[in-house]
Amino acid sequence: MAQSIEEIKAGLEAPTHIVVDGVQVDLTADEIEATLNTWADNELAKQLDKEANGYKTARANEYPSIPDQLDMQYWDGVNGTTTWADHIAKVKSDNPKPV
Repeated sequence: MAQSIEEIKAGLEAPTHIVVDGVQVDLTADEIEATLNTWADNELAKQLDKEANGYKTARANEYPSIPDQLDMQYWDGVNGTTTWADHIAKVKSDNPKPV
C-alpha cells in the first residue's frame, strides 16, 4: 500500500541549496517545502503506479521467452497436452491484476 505524503516527506532529506551557474544558492523555507512536496508527490505517483501496474512487470519476468512459448504450443498440439496454457494460467494466477 502506498505511503501517505507525510510518511514520504518524513523519509526525505531536505535540500538546503541549489547550484545555479556554478554558484551555490541557499533555498528559502518556502522553496525547501515546495521541493519536498514535489519529491513526495512524485514518489507517491510512483508507488501508486507500481500498485496498479506492478503485476505486468512480474508477469513479464515469469513468462517464458516467445520461442519457448511457441515450442510449448507446438508440442501441445503434437502431444495433445496443455503445457503452455497451464503455464500461462499459473503466471496469471500468481500475479493477479489488482481489483
